[in-house]
Amino acid sequence: MTNAKTPSTGAQAALYQRLRSHLAVLRLPTAAEQLPAVLDAAAAEKLSVTAALERLLAAEVEATEARRLAGRLRFACLPTPATIEEFDFDAQPGADPAIVNELASCRFLDSATSVLLVGPPGTGKTHLG
Repeated sequence: MTNAKTPSTGAQAALYQRLRSHLAVLRLPTAAEQLPAVLDAAAAEKLSVTAALERLLAAEVEATEARRLAGRLRFACLPTPATIEEFDFDAQPGADPAIVNELASCRFLDSATSVLLVGPPGTGKTHLG
């Protein structure tokens, strides 16, 4: 079994370098970074070429989506990062956990249902409708 980081022949080394060059030209930095590990795993696990390529591209897609999300969050200028898991129901006793969790699922987007958040001005209270 050949270690992908150390190709056993000059031809394999040249092919490996061309592949890394192609990934660089295509601006796929994560795929280029993950290439040795994916090739090692492909050899160790006897993966098909298709499975190895899918694994390599999946790593690139995941990194791309993470970069895009980070950019959208920066663009949103939110005051603090927050997740639904951090929602403090004690600080907002009027918020129904079932409704908050239903909204967090974003199923309303699939059904094109409107969500209306209303509350009396200045009270800090919001009602979901």
